[in-house]
Formats: sequence, C-alpha cells, structure tokens
Amino acid sequence: MAVAADIHTVLQTNSRGGALLMRHPRWADYEDWAALRENSREHLSPWEPSWNPDHLLRRNYKHRLSVLKRQVSRGDSFYFHLFRLPGERLIGAVNVTRIQRSVAQSGQLGYWMGEGFSGQGHGRAAVGRVCEFCFQDLGLHRIEAAVQPENAPSMALLSALGFRAEGTARGYLKINGQWRDHIIYAKLSSDG
Repeated sequence: MAVAADIHTVLQTNSRGGALLMRHPRWADYEDWAALRENSREHLSPWEPSWNPDHLLRRNYKHRLSVLKRQVSRGDSFYFHLFRLPGERLIGAVNVTRIQRSVAQSGQLGYWMGEGFSGQGHGRAAVGRVCEFCFQDLGLHRIEAAVQPENAPSMALLSALGFRAEGTARGYLKINGQWRDHIIYAKLSSDG
C-alpha cells in the first residue's frame, strides 16, 4: 500500500482567521523547537514523561530526526510540527505512533502545544487533520488517545472531534516520574 509520508497543509483553525501549517520536523527546526520546549517546560511537565538531561541538546534532536525518518519510511509512526502562520512560528506538535496493521489497523495519537498556544483552536485543527490522514491516507480503523483525568482541555478537544471515552487504564503511563491512570479515548473510521 502506498502511504503518504507527509502532511504539508495549511489549516484554518478558528473563526478569527488563524492558520496553521503542519509538516514533518526538519533539522532547521531545532533552534525553535528547543526554545519552545524550554520555555514551555513547566506547562508541559504535568502531562509528559520526565525529560532526560540531554532532551534539548542538538545531538539528541539530530538522533530523534533519524529515528523519526526510519519510522515514517516504515509506516510505523508519523510526526508533524505545527506552525502558526504567517511567519511559520513553531507552536507544538502532533503525532500518530504505534501503528498496527493486520487485525488491529490502529494507531496512538499524541500532541502537545507550547505555553501560550493552547485554547486557540490550533490543537483541534491539527488533531482533526491527523485523524483524516489516519483514516483516509493510512486506512486505519481506530485511533486511540490516552488522557489524564485532570486534563479537561484535552478531554474536551477529543470529545469535540468525535472521540469517545472507553474507560480508565490504571497506571498506564509514567508521567513526570509517576505511574498515572489515563482515560482511553478512541475514534473509529466508521464514526463519521
């Protein structure tokens, strides 16, 4: 099956005319990515695994890009940086990972927005576009997302896009150094 390896698209994100560019990460994104991650550390830490000491280093980013490129070429995972237009300002990222074929035909959704960029419609537009990519281009049947019960904005975003809560997975992911329960949300290709 031929798989589209990139989404390079501009999305309207809100009624105020905001627009968003989505594309695969590039080496030229390193400085902006590192600055956004560092400036958003406190904002992101309640929702992410603990960062290793070299998380923001240039060599780690270069290694990450080579791993991402292999995963994309195999069709295992797809990663997209999100840029606000005009000016292509990096504001976050969205990905679909752990893509399973054969009987499952599923993938796991993840996303993050830098501090100051949440709640503006960008995440919703990006996640919606990645869902289209998963169902239409990749031919997946199911997309899952895991959300901590305290993360009301993410639960609202997923619900607005037609994801349904399916239950709580106990100690599902180690977030900020602690095993945390997560509510599993899913959307099927047949959900419309």
